[in-house]
Amino acid sequence: MNGKSNPAAVFYKLFGDTADKFNIEIIYENSKRVVYCEKTHRVADEKYILSVSGKEVKIYCSCEKGAFYALCDLAKRIDENTVSDGEFICSPSFSVRGYIEGFYGTPWSHENRKSVMKLMAKNRMNTVYYAPKDDLYHREKWRENYPEDELERLKALVDCAKEYYMNFYWCIAPGLSMKYSDDAEFDTLINKTKQLYSIGIRCFGLLLDDIDEELVFEEDKAVFGETVNAHIELINRYYSALKKIDSSIHLTVCPTLYHGKGSEYYISKLGKNIPTLVSVFWTGRDICSRELTSPEAVRFIENTFHKPLYWDNYPVNDCSMFNEMHISPIIGRDPDLYKYSEGIISNCMEYAECSKIPLITFADYLWDSENYDPQKSWESAIRQVVGKENADNFIIFADHLYTSCLKDANSRRMYEAFDEIETAFKSGNPEKALALAENYLGKMNACRDYLKQDLPICRELSKWSEKYFVSCEIINKIFEYIKTKNEELISEISLLAEKYESMPAKLSNDVNIHAELKNLQKFI
Repeated sequence: MNGKSNPAAVFYKLFGDTADKFNIEIIYENSKRVVYCEKTHRVADEKYILSVSGKEVKIYCSCEKGAFYALCDLAKRIDENTVSDGEFICSPSFSVRGYIEGFYGTPWSHENRKSVMKLMAKNRMNTVYYAPKDDLYHREKWRENYPEDELERLKALVDCAKEYYMNFYWCIAPGLSMKYSDDAEFDTLINKTKQLYSIGIRCFGLLLDDIDEELVFEEDKAVFGETVNAHIELINRYYSALKKIDSSIHLTVCPTLYHGKGSEYYISKLGKNIPTLVSVFWTGRDICSRELTSPEAVRFIENTFHKPLYWDNYPVNDCSMFNEMHISPIIGRDPDLYKYSEGIISNCMEYAECSKIPLITFADYLWDSENYDPQKSWESAIRQVVGKENADNFIIFADHLYTSCLKDANSRRMYEAFDEIETAFKSGNPEKALALAENYLGKMNACRDYLKQDLPICRELSKWSEKYFVSCEIINKIFEYIKTKNEELISEISLLAEKYESMPAKLSNDVNIHAELKNLQKFI
């Protein structure tokens, strides 16, 4: 690879010598063809042109970020064996493409944070929000400065984000205890902000979610009357103070009312009375929205004078969703949503390794929403996270983990396999039926062997894989019964079914799995 530019150095750090088989030249231009995105009608530093002719590759872009994204694109094409000659003009659908550590539960480790950031950079995300609900200094102890050791870890993340061309937002959530009318409280907020500014943070989030809807302090009621007035004053005052510190600072706000139609009193008044350059988080019609639609986004704009920046509560599985494991692809987001929103920030699970799979599908959707293929993206994500050699085995298990706010159905591959087996029995071809059964059992057992390994993602999945192991025993014994007619197996299967149904982890459709298997017994 030619040249020693910064993006090339970062590329080698992420991908090793993946592109060494090509002669790559990076050409920087300040011209319409490399800065203007025709689809979005936007000038952007992320556009690039990838020109491939045999082993010769030329990258045309306006800056290092564009060059880095082009190199990531090339690496993905190499990995998927899809490199072909031609000129490929590439730019993202959404301006803001990222994720947030914003769940309730055990915050990620420092290494997990770096690992997720690295992978999302490879997939051309450009934004990360730091807002773990259980980081005491983010929420409960918001008034206190970070201890030096924790501040150093945060600085390492900030530096990592800069290296990967990502915007790092540090968020503070003072709403649980802040007295809005007290100037000393505001001074404390600014002093805490300055501590984070000192380590290189230039993007901030002010989170006012999951707090009392009514003002708590009598002094605040006397000054502001109602909550929305206090929040407007706080946001405007905070934004003004940030701009005095550094005019380049960006601010995102999460309102107390963060979901609904977008025309409610609180959000309409708040939006119309804060600066248009302040980004506003919105989760859509619901806290965990099955769909995000363009008409709903337009209504939000009309009522708030802001494009929504979606805080997408997928794949998060905290609170009442703790028995679900969300690793299916993102679906239900309109292909043209980029026209009416700033972007989407995906709220992750406390399971960092598992979060990577849906996050990659978010990255694919956000980069090219109009050509997004959920299944193709999901399978590619699994290959990236667990490795090509394990992907086929892992998918057998992941097939049972589709239940979420996005989708109710589960276990499509398993039911398709059972339907094939049942059809073969019905047609009087038991040999074919048993061959199909052996094929599925082989895949299922190979998947079980993979999940028993001491790997980070397998450890995170243990609650769900333990239940899966029981289902594997059930299926193995049912087909053993079909072949041997051993009546003793019936009671063993019954006990295993009771054990399976008593386990709280959400896996497959607990009743349907046994109904399907009983159907197979009819054709012995």
